[in-house]
Amino acid sequence: MGWRAAAGDLLLGTACAACLRPWWGLCPGCRTGLRLRTARPAIPEPAPPGFPPTWTTGAYDEPVRRLIIAHKERQAYGLAPVLGELLAVACGQLVRDTGPTWPLVLVPVPSGTAAVRRRGYDATAALARRAARLLRPAGPVRVRRLLRQTRRVHDQAGLDAVARRLNLADSLRVRGPVPGRGSVIIVDDLVTTGASLAEAHRALIMSGVRVAGAATVAATRRMTTNGLMITGGKA
Repeated sequence: MGWRAAAGDLLLGTACAACLRPWWGLCPGCRTGLRLRTARPAIPEPAPPGFPPTWTTGAYDEPVRRLIIAHKERQAYGLAPVLGELLAVACGQLVRDTGPTWPLVLVPVPSGTAAVRRRGYDATAALARRAARLLRPAGPVRVRRLLRQTRRVHDQAGLDAVARRLNLADSLRVRGPVPGRGSVIIVDDLVTTGASLAEAHRALIMSGVRVAGAATVAATRRMTTNGLMITGGKA
């Protein structure tokens, strides 16, 4: 375990954010495991109308579930580089598989105004900025917060696939000038039923934005025989 882990356990009570073993920050084992994750397509079942081609780095299980919750709900800002790296992996695989036109524009799915106020910052936008920095050696990448909510939506937690689609239907609009060149990648931390990504895709396409696809850190898990990641209907 090492002296740092023991000291953290006995003196400070700190633990690895992923595995909960005594450590400061993210322990080496979890960090290595996360860096070995690769991206694959993610398809909800059933897929909502307008769901974009989406890549993710794996299932929404431990340790990623703990990391996303800690970053989003407990303001663990230090986890943004780790999760942003995973988001960059998903974006990079999308680029390799589909070959979108450069420059790339990462567009985060906007969080609700109340959620941003409660958390103190926009967690998804923070991950997008980190991913963009990691992707820039391959070509020009920037982050644009093109989407805004036009009406109040309910908390998605506990809603099934149909309720999520109804909750988010026609809730997003594009603000500001749209990119004149290149391709947009919609980014989010998690894909569950796909309703958020589908609504973001709809709003962008309606404004004439060229969307290459979407990328997420994780997806709720259900596997098919062909190896694609399928998201669960109520996660």
